[in-house]
Amino acid sequence: MTAKIRALACPHCAAPLHPDGGRSTVCAYCGRVLVDLPPTWWARPVAVPPWEGRPDDRGAPRVGLGKHRYALGAKLADGARGEVWRARRDARLTEHVVLRVARDAEGEAAMRAAYRTIERLRGSGVPGAEHFTRLLPQPVAMGPLRGDAPAPFAAAHRWREGFVHTLAHVRAKHPGGVEPRVAVWMWKRLLEQLAFVHASGFAHGAVRPEHCLVHPRAHGVVLVGWSAAVWRHGPGAHARPAIDLAASARVAAHVLRGEASPPELAALLARASAPERAGDDAWALHDELTRRAADALGPPRHSPLALDDEG
Repeated sequence: MTAKIRALACPHCAAPLHPDGGRSTVCAYCGRVLVDLPPTWWARPVAVPPWEGRPDDRGAPRVGLGKHRYALGAKLADGARGEVWRARRDARLTEHVVLRVARDAEGEAAMRAAYRTIERLRGSGVPGAEHFTRLLPQPVAMGPLRGDAPAPFAAAHRWREGFVHTLAHVRAKHPGGVEPRVAVWMWKRLLEQLAFVHASGFAHGAVRPEHCLVHPRAHGVVLVGWSAAVWRHGPGAHARPAIDLAASARVAAHVLRGEASPPELAALLARASAPERAGDDAWALHDELTRRAADALGPPRHSPLALDDEG
């Protein structure tokens, strides 16, 4: 039996009507009696064909996570604790995600720890949180996988367009080192995010080239690899901001590498690479970097970074 769906607007004054299902009513706006309103043509049931998947995803392995099924795309990384895949929700309303798959129980524990840290940072209320929380991985789902999967546990985060290459890849693509101006904006982006992380009570604990994703066109750098992050104020906590800041200096030196570095920057990199001399204030180091870069390189200007496959 097909139910009749009645018009939702008065035919006399076009005022909105409440679809109460009655055969007659009075318009609350014009006061006219409405009798036997016809069903609307647009409200007739429409048969929706079954979802057969996208042509681009034919032959791709499918896995289930949470409420959805995903088609696996390219493998992005393969480490000791698990694998990282690009995937797409297998539905008409799709979504691109980064799917991290645990290799064993240790990988699952690390994944759960990273997920908890990200959730706590996303709830931070420190100044600048509205901006910096958008730079964090955006959780979609976490739990056991279903279907043809290489391991039983995974976590999915939303795909961020443009953040494709790690700074380890940047070094590989630029074996002679990037220009000093490029290294400066990369280091600044890292220090800005670390300032937020430290103010929120955490230390990242694993600032390394492979945990830094770069957006060449937007001059952005974001941190991943949150499984080593720790709450700095908990019992037995030993992490200090200085360890993160020194690691960020070593990352900057890593991508700068063989490029002739101005003495002012070289001296700062050498000093800040040691935790005992890096200090505990990311913004103070950021300000010093800004001053030394201005003295050595002149006023800031756009410094492009050329990389392939930037999508």
